[in-house]
Amino acid sequence: MGIIAMSNFDFRGVLCSKEEANVSCWGAKGAKAPLERLYFKLPPLAKDEVRIKVLHTGLCHTDCFKLDEEWGKNVLFPMVPGHEIIAEIEKVGDEVKGFKPGDLVGFGVFRDCCGKCKACKSGDDQLCAECYVLTYDPYLGGYSTHMQVKASFVFHMPPNLDKAKAAPILCAGVTVFAPLKRWGIPGARCGVVGIGGLGHMAIQVANKMGMHVVAISTNPSKEAEAKQYGAKEFVNSKNEADMKKLKSTEKLDLLINTAFVSDISEYLYSLRAGGRFIQVAIPDIAKPIVFNNVDLVVGQKQYSGSWVGNRRELQETLDFCADFNILPVVENFKWPDFPKAYQRLYECKAKYRCVVDVADTFDNL
Repeated sequence: MGIIAMSNFDFRGVLCSKEEANVSCWGAKGAKAPLERLYFKLPPLAKDEVRIKVLHTGLCHTDCFKLDEEWGKNVLFPMVPGHEIIAEIEKVGDEVKGFKPGDLVGFGVFRDCCGKCKACKSGDDQLCAECYVLTYDPYLGGYSTHMQVKASFVFHMPPNLDKAKAAPILCAGVTVFAPLKRWGIPGARCGVVGIGGLGHMAIQVANKMGMHVVAISTNPSKEAEAKQYGAKEFVNSKNEADMKKLKSTEKLDLLINTAFVSDISEYLYSLRAGGRFIQVAIPDIAKPIVFNNVDLVVGQKQYSGSWVGNRRELQETLDFCADFNILPVVENFKWPDFPKAYQRLYECKAKYRCVVDVADTFDNL
């Protein structure tokens, strides 16, 4: 898909020369194109918006899926990804209350919703049926030095969270916190499939919620690490004896899948009758998820998806992580090294998330 005429999308900022710009970005001009420096001139600040200076921005594998058009061809290029943002408020709109210049804030996956549909009125704005708006595409995301966003989607950051590490909490953190709080109970046997960007957060969160965590991975070398995060047991899913034991005498009350797995039959078998399987990872849409329908029906098991979290749940996630000292494991990069960080993410080599330190390392190029 080529570059769409920017005159139709001036609301997000106009692509321009460096000399005319008030924001510098890393973005791509086409599908699967490399990241490059892009410059935009943002429009005047709206009365309900804040202008934020990006301090740290996290990279999510969603960025790769979007830039490669694996989730569809309806992508506006040039695209500037990024939805895990720690920032400082520089300016507030005339009608903004509760924020002031200098405040440390977070900004996550969504930037707007209709506010009128049944989902929005019930507080589940992430399920808005009319017009939920993601942080980037068509707007400019967090691979930027500055952003202009609605104040109602900005969150106060707890001061004791390490801001150089905390950015992924705004995506990965709430993605696992919300369903675990919704369906988990203290003492439950909770399985976590995958020990990566989402999984290592899920283990920490479930453990601090009082659940008995069973980490499940294809990589046996991650056992010690999983137990360090709070897992009480470890299952090597490639080991037949491990899986047989899990599916027979020590079944799970709930299981959260954070891995890009399409055939989940073996994991569904590991749930007790009436147990719940929670899907948070989104595999390639060309590879539909499959499982044994008989096991689902006869066992009266529940298969649930969970989509990030609403605004209340995101603030709760930040506060919970601050209270229990939960942080993602990250690799930090400087602004000029953004393409290196993205490549680490793209090749699934990062442990476990990549965060770019924007404001401190911006080179003004």
